Amino acid sequence: MVRPERARKRAEPIARETEVTDTTIAATVLVVDDDLSVLRSLKRLVSASGFLVQTFDGPSELLASEIPRSNACMVVDIDMPEMNGIEMCEVLKQSGRGLPTILITGRTDTRIRTQAAQTDAVAVLFKPFDEEPLLEAIASALALSSRGRSDI
Repeated sequence: MVRPERARKRAEPIARETEVTDTTIAATVLVVDDDLSVLRSLKRLVSASGFLVQTFDGPSELLASEIPRSNACMVVDIDMPEMNGIEMCEVLKQSGRGLPTILITGRTDTRIRTQAAQTDAVAVLFKPFDEEPLLEAIASALALSSRGRSDI
């Protein structure tokens, strides 16, 4: 009788790991950047990491789309011609469609650093960045999203 109990104890963690993996795979990452090469690159990277990815080449395209309410996050370029990424996130938040956000930028000037520091972004990454910090930031953002935090 001792052996069947051991077998049951071993099976439980495997089932939990499967549930977590299934949840992670279903997560959606919205990527907004006006640079099409960055969009393609991020889509490949994030998709290869097991996430669903939706890409947008500007704020108006994202604002006109249907945005998931949970199990989702955004990766948003700060410096875009139509509206900067920080302003876009504020519009989404005010309309009740905000998601946890990772800000990315190729600019490192004081103005951009100050603006980024004043946001409630999960992370701010400066291009070029390694994939590991991005994937860690996405995991953190999705953890917030799964807890129903849409105020970020």
